[in-house]
Amino acid sequence: MRLLVVIMLFLCSVPSFSQERVTTFGVQMKPIIPSNLFRAGATELSQNGVDYALNQQVGYAFGGVMRFGLNKWLSLESGISFVRRNFSAQVYHEELSFADTTDFRIIGYEIPISGLVFVRLSDKIYMNASFGLALDMFPSDVSSGTSQDFYQYSLRTGFANSNSILNFVKTGLIANIGFEYRTKESGYFYIGASYHRPFSPIYNTGINYTYTNSTAKFEDLGVLQLSGNYLTIDFKYFFHEEKREKKVERDPSTMPSWMKK
Repeated sequence: MRLLVVIMLFLCSVPSFSQERVTTFGVQMKPIIPSNLFRAGATELSQNGVDYALNQQVGYAFGGVMRFGLNKWLSLESGISFVRRNFSAQVYHEELSFADTTDFRIIGYEIPISGLVFVRLSDKIYMNASFGLALDMFPSDVSSGTSQDFYQYSLRTGFANSNSILNFVKTGLIANIGFEYRTKESGYFYIGASYHRPFSPIYNTGINYTYTNSTAKFEDLGVLQLSGNYLTIDFKYFFHEEKREKKVERDPSTMPSWMKK
């Protein structure tokens, strides 16, 4: 977080150029990269001799994006994206030699609002950094399992047994840094990286398995919280738009008499 603040202050202090009075529409594709940075990777728990783990897998986000040029160094960016987070749930009991894995996915929709600061590096290449808020929406709970009496169920955090809006709408922070190549004829091409961090866990995941042999039956349950944090590599394309002309107020003394009426 401190590094992001330093970058933003640096960008604000450097002479820059932005899409002043230009509104552009684009599309974006953001592969989600499994990583342990910023708590965006594995979640683990050990209890009663059982090891549980939730591992983030490769996912993706894609959607539309709008950029609004405010002045020579600042723009606002918003849009809506479909987000698919992929996970694997694992359980391991060393004493009973029991191990199993099940995969599941969480579908969500994201509406970010970010402020972007630009630096012009060359005639057509620009660097930017952004910071803002994101609204995340999760339409349903999810569950999955295997044929070996092992399954997981993930419930949206909030009020139990309730359809409250707090159960499927979350807010979080989003930060980004990247570079773009701008052309007058073919639009703008962007590559960068983003970090998304919800303010609170998005799901509670329960992991249940039943172990049975000729002499004993053993059942256990572990509960883990999904933070929803993720890192992405960002690819964006913005269509070319012309700059909006600034409205000029005409001096009334120079206007013909018929226009003054």
